Amino acid sequence: YRDGFVVDDGPYRRLEDPENAEFLRHLAMGRTPRELVDDAGENVTVGLIDKRSEEYVEEFRSFSGQGTSLGTSTSVSEDGRFDPASLVEPPALDENRPTTSIAVRLLNGSRRVVKINTTGTVANLASSLRDSSDEPFRLVSGFPPKPLQDGSVTIEDAGLKGAQVSMQKA
Repeated sequence: YRDGFVVDDGPYRRLEDPENAEFLRHLAMGRTPRELVDDAGENVTVGLIDKRSEEYVEEFRSFSGQGTSLGTSTSVSEDGRFDPASLVEPPALDENRPTTSIAVRLLNGSRRVVKINTTGTVANLASSLRDSSDEPFRLVSGFPPKPLQDGSVTIEDAGLKGAQVSMQKA
């Protein structure tokens, strides 16, 4: 777009941001931006759609603020199992609050980068992955990998800012 860009279905990223400028500089040099590089070192195909002549129009999202669910939640059990069938839509990203990118290794071995507010929870992260599995899963992080058992812990408090997380079958 005229003053920014979008990666996949992610948020609008302004050109003024130095991190975004570096991303585009890598693309212009024919290199894969760091955040898209696969951990396994495999080749990454990047497809571009030139929309520099267009203004970005933000898609309207109803109920895009932080919300609180009333009643009981069955999305995460006490042992850290997340059931995709009971996970709800994750809260929309609030660009006015601190954000981080978390690299997630999915059950099928592919990789997805999730951009999330640092005040979001581990359960919010799991919700953003609910379309990646029909089976219950756990999230693990660190070395040696440790399960993220408490879905109510914030991304920041769980030490997941910029982290790598893996999905495992529950």
